Amino acid sequence: VGENPYLSHEEKRKVIDTVVDETNGRVPVVVGTGEFSTDLTIEMSRYAEDAGADAVMICLPIYWKIREEDIIAHYSAVAHAVDKPIILYNFPSTTHLDMTPELIAKLAEIEGVIGIKESIKDLNHIRAVIESTNENFSVFAGVSRLLLDVLEIGGAGCFTPDANIFPRVAVGIYSAFKRGDIERAKALQNELNDLTSLIGLGGPAFIAAIKELMNIIGIPIESTVKSPLPSLTSEQKATIRKHAERKGLKRQL
Repeated sequence: VGENPYLSHEEKRKVIDTVVDETNGRVPVVVGTGEFSTDLTIEMSRYAEDAGADAVMICLPIYWKIREEDIIAHYSAVAHAVDKPIILYNFPSTTHLDMTPELIAKLAEIEGVIGIKESIKDLNHIRAVIESTNENFSVFAGVSRLLLDVLEIGGAGCFTPDANIFPRVAVGIYSAFKRGDIERAKALQNELNDLTSLIGLGGPAFIAAIKELMNIIGIPIESTVKSPLPSLTSEQKATIRKHAERKGLKRQL
């Protein structure tokens, strides 16, 4: 959850192999394979493909700013190198480059590029992306608070770490919307928004907080994170567990 850039290639391969093996075809597996260079991104994407992943999700390289033509060339090269579908990942708070709807529309024309995860809070931007791409291009929210909003403007759903903690609520929003029960979807969205406040109790250590909450619901995982990511203090862990209990979060698995 958010630690991909901090993992060694060996660790990433182990994660891919484990997830593909454990899911065993029950659900689609989308692997984040974005790296600092095009060559490394192709290498990791090919590994995910060979391991049995259903699609790859590729964030823009971070560090140096790149031009629009560089972005198009990057995704085109990866698309030509792998046979699995590619989902773009727009995450400007980490890449420092917000892909415009116009650029995304160009990228959507690349064969093999089937959608995008938009980790931004600007619903107007997401609406513009939906309007500027064809109906076969899937637009996903990357912020759980926008799940219902994005569905209502024609989006496909949401990729969110929150669903690791509150899967029934997140899936419930999607299911209620699809069957036309908007009032139920709104109620569940409000519930999800309230529950996600638990993650914020970790402050800068929000990634560790997500892991701590996953442990609370019964997933055998420690809140340890890769250095130098911030860890939770014992006091923060106690606070998270106290508030989780108050909100009725308990072992589910």
